[in-house]
Amino acid sequence: MKKRFTLLFFSLLLNALGNAMAVSTNLGANPWTAAGQGLAAIFNISLGFALLCFGIFVLMINSLLAREINVQRIIGNFLFMFPFSYLVDWIVTYLNGSFLVTSGLFVRIVSNLLGITIVAIAVAMYQQANLILHPNDELMFTLRFKYTQGNATKAQLIAYLLPLSILSLAFYINHQWFGVGVGLLASLFLQGPIIDLTHRIFFLKSSKNKKA
Repeated sequence: MKKRFTLLFFSLLLNALGNAMAVSTNLGANPWTAAGQGLAAIFNISLGFALLCFGIFVLMINSLLAREINVQRIIGNFLFMFPFSYLVDWIVTYLNGSFLVTSGLFVRIVSNLLGITIVAIAVAMYQQANLILHPNDELMFTLRFKYTQGNATKAQLIAYLLPLSILSLAFYINHQWFGVGVGLLASLFLQGPIIDLTHRIFFLKSSKNKKA
């Protein structure tokens, strides 16, 4: 259990770092984080508060789709999304004064894609810990097992309609895209495969070594 908590804690930090790197390069971010950027612009609030509010909204949607109020799961969601939201905000503030903002396009693209990769690896890590999840991940699981007959790809695409709608609304109001770019496209098409690859190569290999 101690190792699982350590894995969860490390993955939360890694997830926040990867998202913050993508945001700081200004070349697109994970759809959920990009939607947080859009909400922050619409309501003139901090990114951390926007991510937290969006997470609460997704949490309520999860309860409606699951047709139950699972108090234990809701508490777990809060324990994940509260520190995560403000960690992303804090790291973005720190990185805004770093080379990620002032470097040339090539360095920023590489940093952006590295950030997206880090996010995917972090997601695989806290899935392996299997203790608590962010509401965004709960939404995908709910859609997958209750509405898409276990089809993970279809569930993820449906779940992404929510943040993409927020991004469209932010563009309509501010006439500017937030979090849209190479990072968003990489998240849509590469995050799932990277998560699967991380599970197969790193974690599964580690489990086999333990048994040996």
